[in-house]
Order: sequence, then C-alpha cells, then structure tokens
Amino acid sequence: MRPFLRYPSFRLFPITEKQVISPFYEHYITSGESSVSGIPAAITKVFLLEYTSRRLVNHMPPKFEIYKDSAEKFRFRIRAENGEIIATGEAYEQHAGVMKGVKSVQKNCNSEIEDLTIGVTGISNPKYQVLTDENGKYRFHLKAANGEIIAQSESYETKDGSMNGIEAVKNSCDAEIEDQTTAETQHEQKVPEQPVATKPFTEVKVSLEFETPEKTVFVGKKMPMDYVLAIITELSKSKRVTLKARGQAITTAVDSAEIARRRFLKDLKIHKIAIGTEEMPPREGESKPRNVSTIEIVLTKG
Repeated sequence: MRPFLRYPSFRLFPITEKQVISPFYEHYITSGESSVSGIPAAITKVFLLEYTSRRLVNHMPPKFEIYKDSAEKFRFRIRAENGEIIATGEAYEQHAGVMKGVKSVQKNCNSEIEDLTIGVTGISNPKYQVLTDENGKYRFHLKAANGEIIAQSESYETKDGSMNGIEAVKNSCDAEIEDQTTAETQHEQKVPEQPVATKPFTEVKVSLEFETPEKTVFVGKKMPMDYVLAIITELSKSKRVTLKARGQAITTAVDSAEIARRRFLKDLKIHKIAIGTEEMPPREGESKPRNVSTIEIVLTKG
C-alpha cells in the first residue's frame, strides 16, 4: 500500500516515495529550497529523514557476529548489509572452535553451487547445496572440503531467495568479525569500583571536547553521494563522524569526504587520517593470508 499525505483540508491523495524523496533530495540538497512540486516543506523533511534512516542501515557492511546461545554455546551468524541474518553456524564448546568455523566460511565462501532441487549432483566439496526442507521451503548450506556443513540458512519461500542468500554470503568473504562474547567476558570480570577521594569543587576540571558520541560510517560498494548523505545526517546529531573503509572502498571514502567538505559543509574539517593494514584469510585456492589496506578519516564540524 502506498503512503498518503494529509493536507490541512484533510484531503487524502496517494504518493510514491519517488515523488517525494527524489525531487526533494536533488532540489533541496543542491539549492537549499525547502519545498518541491507544491509539497509542504515540513512533510518532505519528514519523509527525507525517514528515507535517510532506512538508507543508513544499508551503509553497514556485512559482518560475522560471534555470540552465545541460550545453552551458553559459542555460535556465529552472518549478517548482510540490510541487517538480515542470512546464515548461521553450528554450536561450539570453545571460542577457538567458533573462530575456526568463521575462518572456514571465509575461506570457502566462493564455492560452486549444487542445486539438489533440480537433480544437480557431482560437484566436489567445498560447495553450496540448495535443497528443500520437509515443509517445501528452500534452504542452502555450505560444506567445507571435508564435507562438514559449516553454515546453513533459514528457510525461503522461493529458490530465488535462497540463491540471493548465497550471493550475500559470497559478498561477506572479507567481512569483519564482531565478537560479542568478548565484551560479555570483560563485563563479567569487571573489578568493582573502589571509593575515590573527592576534591573540592573548585579543583575539578571538566573537558567537553568529546562530549558528543562519535558516529561511524562504514564505506562499501555504494556511490560516494550515498555516504555524503550519511555524513550530513550524522553531523546533524554529532560534531564528529568517522569514515572507515578498506581495499577498493578507500577511494570512495576519500571522494565522499571531499565532496561533503567542498560542496555541502564549508565548516567541515579533516581532524585525522589513519591508514593501516588488516590480515584477511586466504581466498579459495590460496594458502597464505592476504593483507588489505585500511583507512579511517575523522571529520569534525565547526
């Protein structure tokens, strides 16, 4: 169902996202005017903010999440760019075991696809297998070279959905690993705070330099203007924003920062640039890990 706008006269008329967002985004961002095609400024701004929040979700790169299930077993899941969980691993007793499972998925993520729903067989491991479950739903799993299932999907209504899930896993080969169990362990082992002697109020010094939480925009495969929009949105709520990118996305991160600084936010400054190298697991057919360049660009406003 398409959304409706209500004018003061209480007349309702259907609109599409394209009718509101596209002209407003192109016209407002470039000229600064607040109304497009007769649509009230307040309404277009509301839709732009809603649209922007949905777009920002897609700026998050895919990642592996390590967590503990209800039985206190270690597991991992692969989360796509849209935030959806596309595959999960088995339960492991030890943290080292789940890390080994993640590395195995990263190593074998570009394997061939064996579609069992149409009788395709004979593809050697490692491989993806597409199949139907007892309820007639489509699923896939990834097998390692030894034939062990190292990741499996949820159910899909259509085969296309299952195939799209496999592509999402393939796009996660170089994804970062977010270990949620590390923070949990640190929290459990936290030492109780000891009483601290107080000083007279006149001797207390307070620094507000980093009072506003720093926001982070992860740069991936999208166009630079997508990240420019993210920068502008985050800086409306914070005085600092950090762009993070690696590999081929470094160029996009630099372009995004320069476009935002030179065309839209004249008071935007580059506070810090940090470059580094991350070691990634070897691709299929390779025996040695590979190094990927990284960059962090910290932007400040004012």
